[in-house]
Amino acid sequence: MLDTHVPNLTESIRVLVHNSDEKHHRVAAPAATTKSSRKHKTHSPQVREKRTFQTMFAFGLLLGALELFIVLHYL
Repeated sequence: MLDTHVPNLTESIRVLVHNSDEKHHRVAAPAATTKSSRKHKTHSPQVREKRTFQTMFAFGLLLGALELFIVLHYL
């Protein structure tokens, strides 16, 4: 269906991806046979607890603002 509206869509996407790769100087991914072992840093429980609190607090503020907006919108 898109071919009728934009016949060169795949070529346009290919050009955009190529330009983006050049812009960001991306390197081709390594072969699938080589495994890169990344070691995840383990953060202390206090750091994880602080981040969890901050995330939950931000989410609570977002929900509170949404609820307030809905209530005030219907008054």
